[in-house]
Amino acid sequence: GIDDVVAALGRLPGTELLVAGGPPAADLGADPEARRLGELAARLGVGGAVHLLGAVPRAEVPGLLRSADVVACVPWYEPFGIVPLEAMACGVPVVGSAVGGLLDTVVHGSTGLLVPPRDPAAVSAALGRLLGDPALRARMGGEAADRVRRCFTWDRVAGSTLDLYRRLRAGGPLPAADASWAVTA
Repeated sequence: GIDDVVAALGRLPGTELLVAGGPPAADLGADPEARRLGELAARLGVGGAVHLLGAVPRAEVPGLLRSADVVACVPWYEPFGIVPLEAMACGVPVVGSAVGGLLDTVVHGSTGLLVPPRDPAAVSAALGRLLGDPALRARMGGEAADRVRRCFTWDRVAGSTLDLYRRLRAGGPLPAADASWAVTA
């Protein structure tokens, strides 16, 4: 979904996109995906606004996330997705695709905004809304951090998993389809 964020930048003057991940920065020039994204950005006229960082050391990820106004995570398919939770834990609202696990982690209008997959116009509108409203970003960022602390700590997830195994072993009822560990806000 990085393509969709790159395409959205054309409607967001003055906005920069930092893309973390992939090979080390020194190897980006030889990486086919990095080259493709750079060419797409250039073709769309936003080449100067797209910065491919390459692999970011784990210890630097929280600082990078905290430096962002918004984190966009708009894959076309995602069974769970840890990036939105990492951003939310850092108090940063998320613009995410309304797919898979993001439907369980990002609460639309509370911890971020959900958009249809493969829709650069919707990505642009959501990013523009958050970038243009610092108070909304602050409120959503606070709610995002609270949600992670409430629902997605390792202790919480491990305890819920253990509870599920106990229920299965005892032949008890299974939790509702919305997953017992995902407490909705």
